[in-house]
Amino acid sequence: MPYICYVFYDVPDDRLRNQIADALKNYGLDRLQKSVFWGEMTWNRAEELAMVLDDLIGKQEADVRIVFVPPSFRNKVIVVRDMYSIKLEKPKVIVI
Repeated sequence: MPYICYVFYDVPDDRLRNQIADALKNYGLDRLQKSVFWGEMTWNRAEELAMVLDDLIGKQEADVRIVFVPPSFRNKVIVVRDMYSIKLEKPKVIVI
């Protein structure tokens, strides 16, 4: 079952930082801030992503964290100001 997860990263190297962002996009995550992505992911998929990111990072300096958030926290977000448009709820499908 997928859960909401956030990926936070601090990477000094520009090239590596862009590679990490590309990998996160390829895993279906959306940018929330310049170094924060979010989306729905299973634990197994997150572990797979962690291995991909670890291979990308190699011996370079980086701090990357994948944090899962309980579904009940989905609507408990206070946004002061945003630069990226995100949808916290999936669109409802009506079948007629």
